[in-house]
Amino acid sequence: MAAKMEPLANGRYALLTTILLAHSLIGGYYAGTRPEGAGWRYFSWHPLLMMCGMVGLMGTAALTKKKGGYTNTKLHGIMAWIGMMLSGGGLYVIYQNKVEMGKDHFTTLHSWAGLAVLIGCTLAGLAGGIFLHPDFGIDKQNKTIRKVHKLLSRGLLIVAWLATLSGLKTLIGDEDVVSLVIFAAPLLVAAPFTLM
Repeated sequence: MAAKMEPLANGRYALLTTILLAHSLIGGYYAGTRPEGAGWRYFSWHPLLMMCGMVGLMGTAALTKKKGGYTNTKLHGIMAWIGMMLSGGGLYVIYQNKVEMGKDHFTTLHSWAGLAVLIGCTLAGLAGGIFLHPDFGIDKQNKTIRKVHKLLSRGLLIVAWLATLSGLKTLIGDEDVVSLVIFAAPLLVAAPFTLM
């Protein structure tokens, strides 16, 4: 029998959620104002909403679940769904922006990764709500469903976080490696605790 997971300590939880939420806001704003001198524009809502959704709220949802318990399980689901809604807003913004600019949709690995993550997270969220919800989940004790939900969600977050890096790289170019490393640093700090 596998050992039961130790709940995430309050101090570590506070530090990691602060890192993820701050990075989603600051990093989302930073990406939204690239390339240098572009300023805030309609497009800027895309990286901000995607970062807040997939890094800030989805990352925090994963950490909250690791705290354990009934209330944290419910908070995990609520935060994850709000994160998906924000990310859906980010998808809407980029879709409309491309329509206005007369550009084709879904032409890059970044765009396909974002779409796949949003669809995958929606399916994982539906499975979590239908099967695993602590109040009315129809199979909430099923260890196989729990394991698939956990591993699929973690895999999707890894892809989402990599997509944030590829999106920034597109905006700043190949030469600005320092900015990309600084942008990636909070994700690298939080990843072992959030995604493992």
